[in-house]
Amino acid sequence: MSTVSNTGTLSSTGIGSGLNVTSIVSQLVALEKAPLTLLATQATQEQAQISSFGQIQSQISALTDAATAMSDPKVWNASKASSSNAAAAAITATNVAQPASFSLDVDALAVPQSVSSGPLTAGAPVGAGTLSIQLGTWSGTTFSPVLAAPVPPATVGLPAPVTVSIAATDNVAAIAAKINAANTGVVATAFNDGTSDRLLLRSKNTGAAAGFQVTSADTALAKFVFDPMHPPSGTDTTMAANPVQYGQDAQARINGIAVTSSSNTLASNIPGVTINLLATTTTGYTGPGTGTRSPTTLTVSTDVTPGVGFVQNFVTAYNTLNATLSSVTKYDAATKTAGLFQGDSAVVGLQNLLRRMLGSSSLGASSQHLSDVGLELQVDGSLTLNTTKLSAAANNGTTLQQLFTANNNNPATNGFALKFRDFGKSALAIGGMVTNQASSLAAVLADNAKKQTAVNDHAATVQAQLQAQYSALDARMASLNAINAYVTQQVTLWNKSTA
Repeated sequence: MSTVSNTGTLSSTGIGSGLNVTSIVSQLVALEKAPLTLLATQATQEQAQISSFGQIQSQISALTDAATAMSDPKVWNASKASSSNAAAAAITATNVAQPASFSLDVDALAVPQSVSSGPLTAGAPVGAGTLSIQLGTWSGTTFSPVLAAPVPPATVGLPAPVTVSIAATDNVAAIAAKINAANTGVVATAFNDGTSDRLLLRSKNTGAAAGFQVTSADTALAKFVFDPMHPPSGTDTTMAANPVQYGQDAQARINGIAVTSSSNTLASNIPGVTINLLATTTTGYTGPGTGTRSPTTLTVSTDVTPGVGFVQNFVTAYNTLNATLSSVTKYDAATKTAGLFQGDSAVVGLQNLLRRMLGSSSLGASSQHLSDVGLELQVDGSLTLNTTKLSAAANNGTTLQQLFTANNNNPATNGFALKFRDFGKSALAIGGMVTNQASSLAAVLADNAKKQTAVNDHAATVQAQLQAQYSALDARMASLNAINAYVTQQVTLWNKSTA
């Protein structure tokens, strides 16, 4: 190592003394840094522990989520519904629905009003004027319009027809487009039968109250008028002269009780139950009490599938966590390798606590232990599912629900969903055992980093001190060597002079 002397001349440490100062200093500094090897090994171990414990935290969170989901009463109150004739009626049920069975007769389906014009020249204009379209209900040839909302001071609203202006150049397709754009509550379609155009009109909605009336004061548009209340004199060329399908409500009987609906959906008759009518089941129906019945049986029952599914999710989450804890705390005799947390009191304690919780009881249920419903604890701490016992418990009233959700306000005897939910939330909270362990591991790694910094800083100080000491020694020895050379020279000269 080269240094600059006080006189500004370049000198090299060791030249004066003949010692390999660089090597000596390097070896002495290496001795000072020797603790870094152990610290680096420890840091690698600590980092691996932090990573592994992060996985454990995540799996505890997943187990807590599974237990929380299972603690929701809605999971256990699910309903399912079935129809003996799926072609005639479909049924769905929410958790509000009570188990029941009832008969359904579908006498008539709800349909929209549908009319058509007579044949018109294909693509040709039909004449100018204004069409007025009014929604309402037909009873024979009597039309009752839908009224607008009352406007104070009036107590009854006025009819609210929608007018559509037709230009002299508009053909059937253009007229259909204008009716649809006017939001009249009627769907218009331009139809070609192969030789002629026709205008088809249909209510947007089904039901008797979704009928419509079409009027016009313009002779050119008389062919689009539908107004049986005011039939034309002479030959009828209006839409009323063609086949008409009037709007009709659905008519059904539930356990013999008549019900009606403007749509083919019955959603308000039985709480939590929705019935979609798909086809009639009464043959020859012409009115109440007529026709031949062929009723459909609809059934609502408790659906245990969601509850069983959440139990399976809980078992999966627990087994995943158990496998990780077993791996990191075991000692492999074959490879003579210890797990990352083998002998660690906190992690081993966590493992033992979870297993004790599995072996505890839940009071307030006819089944008090997990093994009673098929969740069986194995030697390795995992759970296996006895599906036969689980299915029997699931179909035995509220047995399975109570085992997991019974709330005795006592962590020792609460349902297992509550036990694991509350344990997980507490352990993962700030100050909880899991969070504290994670913080402790992070603190150990941080302390290791401080120790490594301290060793490096001390080594640098020692190196500077040694360098200074050996530089001074080298200079002193160089001076002594110079004196020694001078004395030797003088002795030699003195010997020559006295010879």
